[in-house]
Amino acid sequence: MDNIDYLKEQVSIMINLFKTKRFDSLINKGITLIGKFPDQAILYNITSLAYNAVGKGTEAKILLIKILKKDPRDINVLNNLGLVSTKCGDIENAESYYLRALKQNPDFVDALTNLGNLKLNQDKNEEAKEYFIKAIKINNKILPARMSLAAYYEQSGNFKEAKKLYTEILSFDPNYTIADKSLSLIHKYTHKDEHLKTMEEKLKVNKEEESIRWLNFALGKAYEDIEDYKKSFKFYEAANKLHRDTITYNFKDEEEHFKKIKHFFTNHNIEPIDDYGQKLIFIVGMPRSGTTLTEQILSSHKNIFGAGELNFLKEAIEKKLFNKIDNISSGNEKLKPKILKEIKDYYLKKITTYKNEKEYLIDKAPLNFKWIGFIMAIFPNSKIIHCSRNPMDICWSNYKNTFSSQSMNYSYDFNDLANFYRIYDDLMKFWINKFDNKIFNMVYEDLIIDKKLETKKLLTFCGLAWDENCLDFHNNKKTVSTASLAQVRQPIYNSSVKKWENYSENLEFLKKKLDA
Repeated sequence: MDNIDYLKEQVSIMINLFKTKRFDSLINKGITLIGKFPDQAILYNITSLAYNAVGKGTEAKILLIKILKKDPRDINVLNNLGLVSTKCGDIENAESYYLRALKQNPDFVDALTNLGNLKLNQDKNEEAKEYFIKAIKINNKILPARMSLAAYYEQSGNFKEAKKLYTEILSFDPNYTIADKSLSLIHKYTHKDEHLKTMEEKLKVNKEEESIRWLNFALGKAYEDIEDYKKSFKFYEAANKLHRDTITYNFKDEEEHFKKIKHFFTNHNIEPIDDYGQKLIFIVGMPRSGTTLTEQILSSHKNIFGAGELNFLKEAIEKKLFNKIDNISSGNEKLKPKILKEIKDYYLKKITTYKNEKEYLIDKAPLNFKWIGFIMAIFPNSKIIHCSRNPMDICWSNYKNTFSSQSMNYSYDFNDLANFYRIYDDLMKFWINKFDNKIFNMVYEDLIIDKKLETKKLLTFCGLAWDENCLDFHNNKKTVSTASLAQVRQPIYNSSVKKWENYSENLEFLKKKLDA
């Protein structure tokens, strides 16, 4: 076998490893092959995407920059550098890489789609739409671009256009079942629903694990709509088991991480640094606890801009603390004001991409609850709103949804879910005991009962005057990209309260774990 045939065979193996999410094996094979064939860009591209998939963006960038030096005009390398940079939070460079690729080839649909997704995440929705439409005009059957355009309509509340696009995608490729999953979230099913029947037929014959996983999540939602909760649970359970097999999650590592944070703040009182720059509101809590609803209410206020879920604080703290010094793990060092300032400057620079001109900006990354002690030190005048909800409703809602973030890998197994909830609850009690009146507790059930009263309390806490628009949050034109997007386009309803009880006979284990 000559080198070309050997390379083709190895690349085929690498692609299969990527499709089956065996990223560690792919990385090992990729590094070995790069050593043998240092000029083959495809090896760098596939290996970098595997690094990116396991959260090793820095390693991915190093590989891609190395091969880019050999050919600065390689559009595939530039496109992948854009993807990796986006994952690392380096938005400016990501955009630059996509534009460089498009300068070489203006009709490069991958770069057009990825740049559109970047703009969509920045709330630059019309720019995003233009990139998606251009990509589709170049190739009418380019499914990722159609999926992204559907997501644009969905996030903007135009469910009619989103449904139309998902249906078109499935007509092009019935096995593109992520479209079934997306469609299911914005569709209300009945017993005679044609889409439900189609999905069941596809599930019988489909052999691809990823396709089967999406179908199971979608069918779980469909049977929930028609109130056949036994069937619904069966599909949700199958979907989660399949998804859990594709990820790596170790609760002990998570628990140790929480312990380090708590230990550090038990032993140190950090002096806050000078407050300056953008006024901030941090909305935190477990995902599915009402954080999106709270953001929609507040961002309807004339003086508040909702930026959505930002990773910038997590990135800054992990880069400046967990990866560089041993302050957090040892508890022996004092946290230097210089480091706090570096974190602050990093964060403030990142949010400038939103070009917000309003008085307040909301960062609604729920898992920022981990960083409350740091927020108090870095942004002492910021407002922190903690969203809480019935633990069973939270955990069940986490379980029946999928999340792109690896930080949510605890949510596909009842044992991991309950364990994570308990360490979250413990850490939040610690923060509330330490900071008390500096944290507003937004109870989801209270908001459902009396939205006007709770909204007034929220605005008073933020030091803002009453704005009637906050009661009409469902008319808010801001895009919403979380699993709550369909709900927050409707007025407040109480059907989601104690929804887990419909599945109570299947959730005994989870309930016992949470009550223990």
